Parts: sequence; C-alpha cells; structure tokens
Amino acid sequence: MTTAGPSAFNPEKRRHTRVIFTRSVKVFIQDKLQGQFPARNLSLGGLFIEGEVNLSIGEDCRLELHETGRRSSLILNFCGTVLRREKGGIGVKFTNMEEDSFMFLQTMVLYSSDDPIGVAENFLEDFIQKPASTC
Repeated sequence: MTTAGPSAFNPEKRRHTRVIFTRSVKVFIQDKLQGQFPARNLSLGGLFIEGEVNLSIGEDCRLELHETGRRSSLILNFCGTVLRREKGGIGVKFTNMEEDSFMFLQTMVLYSSDDPIGVAENFLEDFIQKPASTC
C-alpha cells in the first residue's frame, strides 16, 4: 500500500507537491522592484527563489511572473511571505493571488508532476481554499 502524502516516518513537512520550475520571478516590496531571480521549484503553496534576495523571514512580498507563449503572454502576480532563508535563497509561501494566477499554478504543477493523479486529488480542496484576488 502506498500513500500520496508525507508519512509519519518521513521528515517532509510540505503539504503540496513540488515540481521543478525553471523560470525567473520579479520580487517587489511595497511595489518597489527588488530584483529578478531564478526560481528552483514550485508548488501550490509557494516557491523557492534562488540568489541573494534581501528579504527577512516573515516579510511580505509580491512576485511577478511573465509567461510568454507563441501567441500570447501573461503577467501573473502572487503575494507571499518569506518562510525560510537558506544560503542559496528563500522559501516563499503564497498568501494571495488572482484567479488566473491560481489556475496557471495548478496547470504548471499538474503537468510537471511525477504524480499528476495525486496532485489532481488535492485540487478541489485547494480551489475551495484559494486566496482572494488582491495582495
């Protein structure tokens, strides 16, 4: 028998499935651009931003992702709070996002996951609890 989530014997505390995410995000504090940084991984709950990001644990920020395709482009906004700092970057928990951003996030995680069925099982719960539309 297998489980879809973390077990009592697994030290993993994350609630959401993480996927590799190789894009960059712009980080804003009170609408002032702090820089553009690469993201290492992504989940429905947050992402890890690599580099020397000058934010403290508990600090709120706005993240902006530019997604461009062949025929269209999107600017996605996510509000977040820094949960952890490491030598290589920061972990940001999403606290708020627009509906389009949430739908993009779900799609990215679903298509990038090694376990899309397990991820899809959590979508309804996450959609019901999704953040409101402003930072």
